This record gives sequence, structure tokens and C-alpha cells, in this order.
Amino acid sequence: MIEPRALERIALTRLPELQVASGLFRATARIEGVEDETEMGTTLQAGIVVLLGLLRAEEAEVDQPFSIGALRTRILGDLGNDGVTPGELGLALWAESRAGGEAIGEIDGLIRRATVGGFEKVPLEQLAWLASGLTESGVLTGDLAGGLVGDVTDELLGRVNPGTGMALDVHTRRLGSAVPVASQFHLLHALCHLIRSGLDQHRLEAEKLAASLLALQRQDGAWPGLIDPAHNSAAVIYPVLTVTQLAVGPIALRAARELGLTGDFDGSIERALDWASENNALGRKLIHAEDARIDRGILPRRTPGALGRGISSAARRIRGQAFEPDAKQLIIDPAASSEDLGWVLEAWAGR
Repeated sequence: MIEPRALERIALTRLPELQVASGLFRATARIEGVEDETEMGTTLQAGIVVLLGLLRAEEAEVDQPFSIGALRTRILGDLGNDGVTPGELGLALWAESRAGGEAIGEIDGLIRRATVGGFEKVPLEQLAWLASGLTESGVLTGDLAGGLVGDVTDELLGRVNPGTGMALDVHTRRLGSAVPVASQFHLLHALCHLIRSGLDQHRLEAEKLAASLLALQRQDGAWPGLIDPAHNSAAVIYPVLTVTQLAVGPIALRAARELGLTGDFDGSIERALDWASENNALGRKLIHAEDARIDRGILPRRTPGALGRGISSAARRIRGQAFEPDAKQLIIDPAASSEDLGWVLEAWAGR
């Protein structure tokens, strides 16, 4: 199994190549294609996740090559721009709570303006980030009774299937009722945030969700790319993204273990890491410590590159179960993602 310090080193070695002159990061780039110095392809979300990971590294006293203050200043300056999502604001609030909290009030105001129409149309992943950010900032300021925390929590729990603990997402024509498995991990992590802050009434939902996620892990250690939250089953197996295996899953499962929830969380994390270390359908490594590189994931051969192009629920509707592709129809996507590397730091820096 790959050592946590190796993952930490890969992230801190690769991220400087993905940073542009403004201080932000390219969201995704092929290793051999990181050649221009423009800001094309950068996203605020990627920058915030990187900031979150760097702040984790700083807490762990890990040497890193970035100016965290400059990145934080750039992000705070961009949060008021048009098009900033509630999820980005939630992530920024989460990061700001870790950075000292001086801008919490400002970000809180931006969230209130961005969600004046309610939370019904906010995607599940973003809603989970909002819950985590609001909970962390509430702990810091002593304001967990605020209306926003309650409103976001009510919306989250209103989407949860009481039988499986899994949550529906806002409807999209492309996905139908299927949801990315990563969004369920972000939900579990948000519930753990709420419980740890004293809202223990959400423990039952967290227990059910954790059990469902453990049950969904496949024999090779992978979680399916898309799941059916109503039936707790795989909807589409591939693409399987490495960040889910290395970071997003472990972050949530570790939080569940620390709260004393029921399940073999350490064993599940180990199997997930083994998947990226050759125990996968292709029998190939997706973590290359010698090259300081992490491949983006394993995708269907016909749809390299983007998660969206690799997803179809047609097989699920026709067959009644997720289609298991032949290994010959799968490929490795070698793209480098700054956002993925930020989550890797959040999961493993200082571990």
C-alpha cells in the first residue's frame, strides 16, 4: 500500500506545475500539456480546494512551496464575482475557518445573497460543502444556532432516503436519478462535522450512510462512479476516479471512524488505496511515486478525459443492473488535477 507521505510529496511536487501567474491553478491538465502560462482552465473551486489542502499541510508543519497568504487573498477577492457557486462559498468558509476566520462574516453574507431563493437547486456535493463550512465557522465563532446551518441541514436531510441513508441530488437529464458516489462521501463528511460540533441527533443518518457506502465498495476496492441512492446499488461502474479512492472516500470514512460509527473503515480505506496501487481491473498502478504523478482514473475506452462523457445510465435502465465492461474496453486517464491534489493533501498531509 502506498505510504501517506508519498501521496503528500506527490501533491506538493506536482501542484507548482499547475499554478499560473495569478496564483490560481489549472483545474485539470495533461502532464505533457502543462505548457502555457495563461489562466485558461483555472477554476476558483480548484484554488479553494488546494488552499484547504495547503492549510492542512501547514497545520501539520509540512514544508510546502506556496504563499498561502497570497492564494487566500486572491480567492477572497474573487468570491464576490458573478457565477461563484454556493459550493465554492462553502469551501471558502471551510478554508477560512482553518485560516483564522477574519473573513467569515464577509463569506457568510455572500452565501446568504447567493442562496436567497433557497437551497432546492443546489447540487448535493455543494450542499455538503456548505454544511461543512458553516459548521466549522460556527464552531469557531460560537454561532451554530444560526439559521443558515439549520436551513442547509434541513435540505440535506430532506434528500436522504431513510432506508439507505443515501441522498438524491437535484435532477439532471443526463444522470436521471443516479448520483456520483463522491457526493455521498461529501455528505457523510458533512454529517460527521455536524455530529462532532454537538448535533448528535444526526448520528443515525450518518450510521446508515456509512454502512451503505461500505456495502457499495467492490471486491477490487473501487467504488462505482455512479450509484442509485434509492436502492443502494451501482448505476454505472466506470469511470472510477482516483481521487475518490485516495482522498474523498478516506476523508469521510476516517471522520466516521473517529466518531465511533460502526464499520471496518480502516480496512475499507486500505482496499481503496490498494485499488490505485495495481489491484484494479487493468492491473496497473495509478500512483507513480517515482514520477510524482497520480493518474486521474480508469475510464471507458470510448470516453477518455471527462467524467460527464463517460456516464450513461442506459445500461442500468435496460438491464436492471450496472454494466460490467470488459477490461479491454477500459483505459487510464493520465490527466493531472489540481483539485484532486488538494483533496489528497486534505486527506494525507501530516498523516
